[in-house]
Amino acid sequence: VAGRSGAGIASEIATMKVSEEIDALRSMGFDPVQWLVVPRCLALVLTVPVLAWVGDVLALIGAMAATLLLTDMSPRAFLQGSSDAITGSHFLAGLIKTPFLALAIGLIACGQGLATVGGAAAVGARTTTAVVLSIFGVISISAVFTCLFVLVGV
Repeated sequence: VAGRSGAGIASEIATMKVSEEIDALRSMGFDPVQWLVVPRCLALVLTVPVLAWVGDVLALIGAMAATLLLTDMSPRAFLQGSSDAITGSHFLAGLIKTPFLALAIGLIACGQGLATVGGAAAVGARTTTAVVLSIFGVISISAVFTCLFVLVGV
């Protein structure tokens, strides 16, 4: 999401910035943050947890398929072992942090897009910066949540 969506958001807003569309919004009395940043961040905050949940389900299905194909383990044994190893708190911990990660990605991408000055080269540079900063932000926020979850005992 940081790479694909973050780059898309940053390049879209950066292109709007260099083509003076954002200035046109301001001149018509529209707040660019309200019209460009908030909807994109809200969309990420709502969809990334769903994407994480779908990814979790598909990962378990893939793990079960690989296990059944490569070992003599029965489906019941796999499900029993998985249910012993994966708790609801693990699942919730992953879903709790996803809105924060999504918000960070959205704010970084939008911020880089709005900070663009220049032409097409500046759009590419800001897009690259947005991706790098978003990935760094995701790693940092995940580390903070990991520390919090360890302190809480999750």
